[in-house]
Amino acid sequence: MTTQQLALDVDGTPPAPEQWGVVVDEARLYSIGGSPTEWWTQSASQFHRSGRLRHLTTLIIGGSGLLGPFDLDDATFARDHLVENGVRPELATVRRWTEQPHLLGCRKAAPCRLCTPTTTERQDGAQPS
Repeated sequence: MTTQQLALDVDGTPPAPEQWGVVVDEARLYSIGGSPTEWWTQSASQFHRSGRLRHLTTLIIGGSGLLGPFDLDDATFARDHLVENGVRPELATVRRWTEQPHLLGCRKAAPCRLCTPTTTERQDGAQPS
């Protein structure tokens, strides 16, 4: 009895590692107030300068921001760091990073109609899925 080995044609480029982010509900954080609000205001400016913060929604009283991209361990560490500095756990959640940012109500992995700007706002003219 002979055994045969099956060879698979594998592309030479490894898959991109999964990236994660931390969504911070700034509107609720600012409405609660206190020292976590002051700490977040200072920390957010540092994340913004380093290019690790993007705003998903902007309101008069805050909005929501997404820190990242990180690997899963770093995203979990960033969330835990927020919680250790007084941010309530429900106001900082870890989720998958996508190039097209999702709004808070979206649960999809790919850009969707809720998260994709209308065609008049888009530069590339692509249609939302």
